[in-house]
Amino acid sequence: MSFRRRAGTGLFAVLMAFAVTPTLVTPAEAAVHDCRVSGDRAVCAYVTGIDAGSWLNMRTGPGYGYADVPYGRLNNGAEVGLKCWSTGDGAADNPHSRYWMYIDTGVRAGWVNDWYLDTGDPAVWQQRIPHC
Repeated sequence: MSFRRRAGTGLFAVLMAFAVTPTLVTPAEAAVHDCRVSGDRAVCAYVTGIDAGSWLNMRTGPGYGYADVPYGRLNNGAEVGLKCWSTGDGAADNPHSRYWMYIDTGVRAGWVNDWYLDTGDPAVWQQRIPHC
């Protein structure tokens, strides 16, 4: 009986080991990330949860009673710099989400409800983003 090694099985085993290896980074930690906004280092997140064909309006303050920022419309996937946070109105889709982020797109700045950003757990991002 002879044993013949099949080509590629070693690589397959290595790839499978990485595929099933648990990661130590939680989704909350992975959500807020480092980036650059207008060349400056920033803590960033992506816009998420916006219906197709719609957008997220940036506001002049942390609540829906504040005016829209002119041309401050954001689509899903837009990367924004997180300057600081405050509390205000609950999100339209989740009235219990009362955190608002003061964001910078590199072109304009304004406020959006955290519900529409992939920031993750407040206990994690509050360690990196100052209160306004």
